[in-house]
Amino acid sequence: MRFGVVAAALLALAAALPAWSAEVVFTAALRGDTEPTNTGSKAAGDAKIVVDTATQTVDVDLKVTGITLTDFWGQVHHAPVGPIHLHHYAANGEVTLVMPFPAGPSYAATADGFTLTVRDYPYASGAKIVQTPLSFEQFLGSLKAGIVVMNIHTTKFNDGEISGKIVAAN
Repeated sequence: MRFGVVAAALLALAAALPAWSAEVVFTAALRGDTEPTNTGSKAAGDAKIVVDTATQTVDVDLKVTGITLTDFWGQVHHAPVGPIHLHHYAANGEVTLVMPFPAGPSYAATADGFTLTVRDYPYASGAKIVQTPLSFEQFLGSLKAGIVVMNIHTTKFNDGEISGKIVAAN
């Protein structure tokens, strides 16, 4: 009888607690001398990307040196896709925009470049902007497979001045 009361209390407690989310952490080293960006740029960036699988949101912390906010390619800077976004590289060579980071208060100038800080960005919102065909599950699978690239578009290099493959954090 006592076991039944304890079990019922544990079930009630579990129901009252918020669901635990699983966070999957990725990193990217953005450079101008790696595929798919071989520009020779000396700019560099390091990103940490955290995907929350329960809320299907993305957090990004990116620090870039050698590129300033005024260097962004105006055509994408002022568009909803923004100057920084993620690309999915399929095995058949097809490249698809996956998630944009529109210009706004998430970008901040630094003495030698800029930072991008994004919190709780719903994947569905970003995917809708670029009309990506990838579901959240496909996006997460592509990140885990290492076939998603972050790049930064500048006036000097419209196709992307620096880029980096997103890989699972160690």
